[in-house]
Amino acid sequence: MKISSKNITLIKLGGSIITDKDIPYKAKVNVIKRLAKEIKNSGLTSLILAHGSGSFGHTSAQKYGGKKGYKSKLGIAKVARDAMEINRIVMDNLIEEGLPVVSLRPMSMMMANAGKLKNNLFEVVDETLSQGLIPVVYGDVIWDKKWKSTIYSGETTLNEISLYLLEKGYKINKIIQVGKTNGVYDFKNKTLSLISKKNWNEIKKYFFKNKRADVTGGMQHKIEIALNIAKIGISTLLINGNKTNELLNAILGKTVKGTIIKIC
Repeated sequence: MKISSKNITLIKLGGSIITDKDIPYKAKVNVIKRLAKEIKNSGLTSLILAHGSGSFGHTSAQKYGGKKGYKSKLGIAKVARDAMEINRIVMDNLIEEGLPVVSLRPMSMMMANAGKLKNNLFEVVDETLSQGLIPVVYGDVIWDKKWKSTIYSGETTLNEISLYLLEKGYKINKIIQVGKTNGVYDFKNKTLSLISKKNWNEIKKYFFKNKRADVTGGMQHKIEIALNIAKIGISTLLINGNKTNELLNAILGKTVKGTIIKIC
């Protein structure tokens, strides 16, 4: 029996908020537990969750490759294993909170060619939602016809799933990205309330000047993915997961301090 709502919300828990990026393979379990509780307390059940790999997948990928191929078979096996490990930790805490979550591995659902999605098995996402369960995807290494492998972030995977679900008649209410800052900051470290195609080129200059490579690439990637999905009318809200109940309030539509990315 199909029981899910066709109106869904997408939530991405960033690797920077669920892991300590300065310590390899270090999960912030207390933060994960709190965010799981906030999702549970919202009462929202028609949603898709995604999360990053943080200091798990990123650490191993720097050693063994994966973005445009890999250095060794054993190396790519370790990258894939580490992505699964942070997913296991997240899943354990979501289930302990009583959320009916099911992990759907991107490696088993997507095939790329030169970094672009070639084939997918997103029907399993549709079926999982239709049974009233919550799909959970994550940043993962996936197979690539040209490069052997590539790495898809949680944002990229959510983007591709969004396009598929829209074709299936779903309405995506919003995307909430949970990081460790109050959205996107300007030159004075003040939150930019809105980013659109109109102001992005000017804002982007800041990120190119920022010498912290991880923050630069990560945030720029998030914004560009969000601007891409905004073209079809889906807005993205970037919030601070270190603030208690910020995720809860964002889900409930209450005022939060963050950045909204949409078409104006």
